[in-house]
Amino acid sequence: MKKGVINPKRNDCIWYHSTPKERVESILKNGLKINSDPIWQSKPEPWIYVSTIPFFELPDYVTFEVDLSQLEWEKCGWAFDGYEQLRVFEDIPVEWLKHTGEL
Repeated sequence: MKKGVINPKRNDCIWYHSTPKERVESILKNGLKINSDPIWQSKPEPWIYVSTIPFFELPDYVTFEVDLSQLEWEKCGWAFDGYEQLRVFEDIPVEWLKHTGEL
């Protein structure tokens, strides 16, 4: 299986994940986890959302760059018809993450 999930907006494997600041410490320690306590949904989901562009630019949120160059396409799928958000069906290790902006 070929590795590397290309972001069609950037033409590389960098995607984005935004999260409330209070989750940053845990993410930097443990990575992004499927089935985490939800922010917008009513129950945990077996995937992590990443987007083609930074999704939230709110003062109480932090955006991470997510490098999906080591992920196989079969482990993800488009979330909606607009091809803006992707669902990743496995945990994303901290090594694949880089925060943007201030923490």
